[in-house]
Amino acid sequence: MAFGRSILACAALLLLAPVAVDAQDKPLRVALVLPGPITDGTFNSAANKGIELAKKKYKLDVSMQENTPFAGMEEALLNYARAGYDVVIGHGFQFAEPAKKIHKRFAKTWFVVTMAKVSGGPNLASLDVRLGDSGYVAGALAALVSKTGVIGTVGGIPVPVIQEYTDGFERGAKRFRPDIEVLSAYVGSFTDVAKAKEITTSMIERRADVVTAQGNESVMGTINAAKEAKIMAIGTFFDAHMAAPESIVSTALVNMDVGIDLLLGKIIDGSIEPRNYLFGFKEGVLGLAPYHGFDAKIPAADKEKIRALIADIEAGKVKDLPKIR
Repeated sequence: MAFGRSILACAALLLLAPVAVDAQDKPLRVALVLPGPITDGTFNSAANKGIELAKKKYKLDVSMQENTPFAGMEEALLNYARAGYDVVIGHGFQFAEPAKKIHKRFAKTWFVVTMAKVSGGPNLASLDVRLGDSGYVAGALAALVSKTGVIGTVGGIPVPVIQEYTDGFERGAKRFRPDIEVLSAYVGSFTDVAKAKEITTSMIERRADVVTAQGNESVMGTINAAKEAKIMAIGTFFDAHMAAPESIVSTALVNMDVGIDLLLGKIIDGSIEPRNYLFGFKEGVLGLAPYHGFDAKIPAADKEKIRALIADIEAGKVKDLPKIR
């Protein structure tokens, strides 16, 4: 689940940076290290989709490691760097400290950490997203479709990027319904599906009829609770429609394929800098999935409100978006 540089400073850093790889001479070797499984239907699934699309577009030589425990993250990055990979992507803020610790030892490898604000010359960059903006739109949609006036959001662990989503969810909801009640809680884990389901069920018992969640596998606990209670849910990161077609109104997408494409393109043409790249709706990294089975159930006027809201966010006209932490 933010950077200015002077021209001279950028030039100096780039002189030290890894040489651009010509994709026509040899395939770029890219490693993707994930904290969970590609089947989680959210955070890791989004990254898997991104790397698979990039693999086809750029004819990459890709290796991927799933279910990497926190204690093994540094070693995973090290193993790929030692093997001579051109790019090593750590998917998630958890990879920030390990990447900061080792990147200078492998000057010919670009290290990219997603969902983090980390950078360092000559070869460490991050791919971050305005998750608070995504939460804002999800909250606005939840408020518009709620019948009870009570909605809920469940986070995995209260780290900055998920707190941004939670904050945005409440702000967006109150934009259209100032009196709406927004329930929020954290699981304390990205993988505890049962606990997430328990928390979500408690919210449903308090009359919440639209819920959302952010995390890894824990998100499925919220979706399953919504499905069993026959209430609505808004997915995150990866289109969750197929997980619960009768419950998923839409998904607040994080199009990791677009973000990964943007950064790999910069690595290939040599324009990448060792800095944080912060993307949002304007760049197409954030989006909103189709309403699928709910399309006919949502009034056209409400769909127009959401469309106009996204356009206003892109144009910088929404002034109460959550601050980047």
